[in-house]
Amino acid sequence: MITKAEGWMVRALLAGILGGWGSVAVSQEFPARAVRVLVGYAAGGAPDVVARSLGPQMGAALGQPITVENRPGAGGLPAMQELLRSAPDGYSMIITDVGGYAILPSMRPGVYDSVKDLHALGQATTNAVYITVNNKIPAKTMPEFIALVKSKPGQYNYGSAGIGTLHHLFMEAVKAAYGLDMQHVPYKGSGQSVVALLNGDVPIAIAATTATQQFVKDGRLRLLAASTKERDKLAPDVPSASEFGSPDLDFGGDMGYFALAGTPKPVADKLAAALAKAVLSPEFAARVGALGTNVMYRSPEQFAEAVRSANARYQKIVKLAGVKAE
Repeated sequence: MITKAEGWMVRALLAGILGGWGSVAVSQEFPARAVRVLVGYAAGGAPDVVARSLGPQMGAALGQPITVENRPGAGGLPAMQELLRSAPDGYSMIITDVGGYAILPSMRPGVYDSVKDLHALGQATTNAVYITVNNKIPAKTMPEFIALVKSKPGQYNYGSAGIGTLHHLFMEAVKAAYGLDMQHVPYKGSGQSVVALLNGDVPIAIAATTATQQFVKDGRLRLLAASTKERDKLAPDVPSASEFGSPDLDFGGDMGYFALAGTPKPVADKLAAALAKAVLSPEFAARVGALGTNVMYRSPEQFAEAVRSANARYQKIVKLAGVKAE
């Protein structure tokens, strides 16, 4: 005769076996139809181009097509909300950069938690932004720049791509790290801020190399420091802003893929494996080089840790800078 305790043990064992069979079945059946990737930006932007570059190879690995769905606006929030409304079955993913998984949650606490609500599938790319000055600024190196700004507190303005952008928060972190007193002038995108820099409306701006490289070549602009902790491969001669006494400065534009938290592990593993295969392919490296970004693959575990670290870092700088969501 089976005791009550033994009965519980038998039922638990059977549940484990049946649950395991269920996971195997889910893994074998997935995907049975197309998988969509949500993009929180308009067509033609870096996340969109990356998603469309990786889609065919990911689809080939999964045996089903990958469709790209753009839901631009509000810093990527509509796309994230669409993912959060979806079933955690692996048929919806999102590609997003640090703006979506760290900055937006830091500026809008309670809207979503990227650590708890999302399942990291892997990182695909990274890029730096730069402290960029026009040729009227006498500082030619980062130490000279720090000394110059300190000598004239409150007299220098810097332009960014907008309030709460990577560009803005990186410079606020630099200000805090090196004790600089500067005023922020937000623009609507890097296109406007770089024009303002060229025109002398602001002497300093934060921008990516894609927006400034032709002006750096002709001598009108200078790059003083990169936002990433390590030097950027696209401009290896330019130091990182972390090299001058504040080694924790690390504000790179890491971009990767997420599924919903609660997605069955066998399904998430299939998506992650397809992503890794596509990101590490020579074809992808050739395509993203023209975007002014770098291939950087991180596994799901590595990317999840990077996301946790980024959230802590951006929560701190958003609070320090007093940045509010518009």
